Amino acid sequence: MKNWSILAIVVAIAVSAPVAVAQQYYLEHVPVIEQIPRTGYRKVVETQYIEETVTTYETVWETQQRERRYTVARKVPETSFTERRYTVQKPVVETVYKDTSYDVTQTVPETSEREETHLVSKQVMETQERQVYVTRRVPIQETTMENRVYTVNRPVTSFVERVVDRGQHVSVVNTVPGREYSRLAWQRANYIDPVTGESRWRIPGFYWTPMQGPDRHEVNRIYQPNYVAETVPVTSTVQEQRVEQVPVTRTTYREEQVVRTEQVQVPRVVQEEVVRRVPVTTYKQIVERVERQTPVTVRRMETEERVEQIPVTTYKTIWEDKVEPYEVKVAKVVPVTRTVRKPVTVTRWEPYTYTMERVKRMDVRRIPLETTTITSQGTSISMPEIDPADSVPTF
Repeated sequence: MKNWSILAIVVAIAVSAPVAVAQQYYLEHVPVIEQIPRTGYRKVVETQYIEETVTTYETVWETQQRERRYTVARKVPETSFTERRYTVQKPVVETVYKDTSYDVTQTVPETSEREETHLVSKQVMETQERQVYVTRRVPIQETTMENRVYTVNRPVTSFVERVVDRGQHVSVVNTVPGREYSRLAWQRANYIDPVTGESRWRIPGFYWTPMQGPDRHEVNRIYQPNYVAETVPVTSTVQEQRVEQVPVTRTTYREEQVVRTEQVQVPRVVQEEVVRRVPVTTYKQIVERVERQTPVTVRRMETEERVEQIPVTTYKTIWEDKVEPYEVKVAKVVPVTRTVRKPVTVTRWEPYTYTMERVKRMDVRRIPLETTTITSQGTSISMPEIDPADSVPTF
């Protein structure tokens, strides 16, 4: 009766609530690889700028007023008259009579004569007058003033602005780190780890030790530009046209027509009736003298002296002094103080973390077995669970 009562109580408890839980674990060895972080130091070179005062010299242009004195030549015309004497030959025509008499032979009968009437043609010279027209050219000189245009080159000064580089070379000091190398050096038993800074012990002896040579300083010359605006005078030539009056003498010819009267001998045949006696037996020749005066025209040249007034223009040079003001750009060097940034190289050691090695170890884990839960409906089996504390860490 007692066992049945205990069983009834257990059944009643199972029916009322599922409370009883049984949990068991077992150990499992799992290999784990750990990465050990290390801290190292590396050299970092930085460039810093230091402000430095630099004095430079710049060119400043100043305007000054000056005077230019020069002498100018001016021509003044003067007119004077000069007598010119010259000889002119003038033609003169004269008439001279020339004796041109000739003999005429006639045949005259002596014995018996017979009268015959016939016409005889006789040549008679007559003097006639005629007009001769002669054209001659008479020179005429005229003096006129003409404008002569000529070109004169005049210098003109202008100012042009331009930008000029007045820079200079500056010395810059660069620091070059020494060469890194390793050599065998004696090391003591106790030493300080440069990575971790901890004191450690080792066997004293020769070890490869990293070394670094001394730093080297290099001086470099670099060009530092300095742009300055300046005004530069530029002289150019400008052409100007000027007009000057110049006397010009021209000679023209005028034609004149002269009329003169000349006497000309003109032959004329005159018929006259002649009664002659014709000889019967003999004939006798009779010589008769015919007188005749022939006019001959003779031309001769007569010399005549003439006087002519000729105007002569001379130019007299007069020198005049002139004063012309002008501006001059004068260069002046002025010191200018500036603040420039000078680069300086600084070396420092910067820590950094790196993974140097991996360590393999065995890790023990607790893995739960199957869990049995007693309920009123029956017994249920669940999957084993893993303790969160035994999970493998993820790096």
